Amino acid sequence: MPLIDADQTFALSAVIMVIVAFGLWAETRPWGQQLGGPLLLLAIAMAASNLGIIPYSAPVYGTIAGFLVPAAIPLLLMRADLRTIFSESGPMLIAFVLAASATVAGALVGVLLVDMGPLEAQIAGTVTSSYIGGSLNFVATAEAVGIKDSSIYVAGLSADAVGAVFFLILLMLMPAVRFIRNAMPSKFIGHTVIAIGAEQQGDSGSQESGPFKLVNAAMGLAVSMVVCGVGAALTAFVGIESLFILVVTALSLVVANFAKPIVRQVSSEFQIGTLFMYIFFVAIGAGANLGDVLGAAFPIVMFIVVMVIVHLGLLVVIGKWMKLDLAEVLIASNACILGPAPAAALAASKGWQPLVAPGILVGLFGYAIATFVGVALSALLSWQVIAITAK
Repeated sequence: MPLIDADQTFALSAVIMVIVAFGLWAETRPWGQQLGGPLLLLAIAMAASNLGIIPYSAPVYGTIAGFLVPAAIPLLLMRADLRTIFSESGPMLIAFVLAASATVAGALVGVLLVDMGPLEAQIAGTVTSSYIGGSLNFVATAEAVGIKDSSIYVAGLSADAVGAVFFLILLMLMPAVRFIRNAMPSKFIGHTVIAIGAEQQGDSGSQESGPFKLVNAAMGLAVSMVVCGVGAALTAFVGIESLFILVVTALSLVVANFAKPIVRQVSSEFQIGTLFMYIFFVAIGAGANLGDVLGAAFPIVMFIVVMVIVHLGLLVVIGKWMKLDLAEVLIASNACILGPAPAAALAASKGWQPLVAPGILVGLFGYAIATFVGVALSALLSWQVIAITAK
């Protein structure tokens, strides 16, 4: 029984915001800047839940994922100029395709090294789909390959959450490794970092520096809510609620590019969107149950560890050969493994604002293809098992 129950919404929200505030404060210190706010938030939230301070699941976590994350997308895309996005997302798309291919390669290596039992092919395909797309792809693939009602489903979800934390820890440490920085020099790392609390500078696509204005911040939140409301209504009307994030992103880009008089009345939206994303990171970390992982989910965790290590290793080797930008590779990898929202959060936390929109867009591309990749991989591995058995 955790110290704070799942239904103690205010107490649990207080803990979440204390963790977020600490993470933001830590980013003002040299050691915090090296580790990064998302890493600190994940680690602290994970420790808090596994030490019995906060629960692994709670209604407020669902609210964060279902409300704050969609609301953050219009805020982070408010100044996304499509001309800039298309010119910048070319390398990001290449990096994402590389990341997705590296995930599949890592899954194949993982199957060779880790025995996950009779449902190995189905588990591998389901986890791979999640690590190219997201939790929606996990659910869809699990149902498609026939493990939705199995106890493995719950173990897989627990392993998926812990594996995501493991991945993000390694990802956040990559820029600190000199060999990796030298292998993939970046025009973003160490050059254009913008502090979370700082006003954005520049001309078109960035807001001018100035004092915080409540009315302009409220305007940004109002635009965000309208976009999310219209998106929800549209997806409900046509019966495709699973595409809600995609529709919200498309509407956000429409506002950003065709409603510039409204956008000019908005300020501090990027910082507010980033705050929402930081709260999301705490929810991710809190959901990682180490107790479950040490039980039935342990082989799946080992499979994910192998897959992630191969994924990141191939990114470094092939990224160096292709002369990719390290920051773009990091965001593309994040979009592939964790999805568009965490990719946007990482880009925002590092001050890489030009990478926020491309990161979301390639992450959504991952949503579109991941279930097909997962089902195909599961079928391939099942055919291999049948062929070996026949011999």
